[in-house]
Amino acid sequence: MARTLIKNACIVTVDSALGDINGGDILIENDRIAAVGRNLQAGDAETIDASGMIAMPGLINAHIHTWEIGLRGIGANWAGGDYFRHLHHNMVDLYQPQDNYIANLMGSLSQINGGTTTIFDWCHNLRTPDQSDASIDGLEESGIRAVFGHGTTKSPPKPGETPFWEIPHPDAEIRRLRTGRLASDDRLVTLAMCILGPDESTYEVTAHDIRLAREYGLITSAHTWGRAPRINDRGMFRLAADGLLGPDHNITHGNNLADDELKVTIDAGVSITATPSTEMLNTSHIALLGRVLDLGGRPSLGTDVDAYMTGSMLALMRDAFQLQRMADNRKLDEQDQWPAKRHRMRPRMVLEWATMENAKALRLDHKIGSLTPGKQADIVLIRKDDIGIFPAEDPIHVIVMYCETADVDTVFVAGKKVKANGKLVYDPALLEKKKQELAQSRQRIFTAGKFVYAE
Repeated sequence: MARTLIKNACIVTVDSALGDINGGDILIENDRIAAVGRNLQAGDAETIDASGMIAMPGLINAHIHTWEIGLRGIGANWAGGDYFRHLHHNMVDLYQPQDNYIANLMGSLSQINGGTTTIFDWCHNLRTPDQSDASIDGLEESGIRAVFGHGTTKSPPKPGETPFWEIPHPDAEIRRLRTGRLASDDRLVTLAMCILGPDESTYEVTAHDIRLAREYGLITSAHTWGRAPRINDRGMFRLAADGLLGPDHNITHGNNLADDELKVTIDAGVSITATPSTEMLNTSHIALLGRVLDLGGRPSLGTDVDAYMTGSMLALMRDAFQLQRMADNRKLDEQDQWPAKRHRMRPRMVLEWATMENAKALRLDHKIGSLTPGKQADIVLIRKDDIGIFPAEDPIHVIVMYCETADVDTVFVAGKKVKANGKLVYDPALLEKKKQELAQSRQRIFTAGKFVYAE
């Protein structure tokens, strides 16, 4: 039995029964957390002295298009429909299996480097089974925990072609993956369906896709905006009436949903994933954080599009916290209640969204999201002696308000070290080779797509 004992850490368990433990220990046995407490003994275990470090659950990224990692640094000047024009109407059809592989590998390693141990890989550029398999290869090679969200392209139809919004999710491909490579839910990489949903497909297609996912015991996720042009206006009402909404469905964004439609969605148990950093760029309504709280829900968080900005969950937590704090301040001012006597937004809330709420959205909260004995050992150690953090002491403030990727010392996924002493546990020479492969993939796609940077 492989055993690791983390000693003397400031432990943030994100488990209300355990709380925070200063000067605590964590015992890992194989892939699980065996014990959390003080003065744990395990004579035969590898021991990590975590004095001066914070131990926390691995962050969870509930919405990332990992296949877009090679397109970093091109979208900050985009406006209107530029994202769709450049990516979904052009570059997406240029991707080959190797492009998906290298993007998923390097994107997953980047997430691990920043303390994220689980991603919902929203892979909506898939045209062939080979692309699906190559994407999964990249995830598995990285060592990350991932929900592989099988999605489909949204290329404009050519004359005589059936438009994508009338095409059901491919039954045969879901059957192939679910009865083959991704049949088990006990592996690190599991399966989900990224569907078009009621905003982007006919009602018949949406109903088909949700029923297909339920046949195979999968969650579904759909991009949802709530404003024209929607194919099914206020589509959540019809889905709810037909029993097609529940905790096995997730919507991302939803910024423009009216309160009554959002309430129907939350009341049905649907998870709501906000991507505040990207939504601040190109949406007219604020991210669904405070409104979800007001209606009795709890949001989850994702980074979304690396073409715009960093995919760091550490940075995202700060954006989410500050965005909603600003919105709350503005509302208080409008109601002549400024200054606030106490803010409802607290840094701990955002950490909970990025861990337990994201685990619930992926229906993995029985496995991950907190440092609870019996759960999988997805653990992150953060150094708090760096000049950018020191002398801050409160661990929640450190994590949410100060921590950067460089402060992430050690990362475990299912008890296996994937980052140690500030470095990825991945052959450095091979990493350099993979970086070159990613650069070559990017250049080939840019050249073939005749991409020009926006000024």
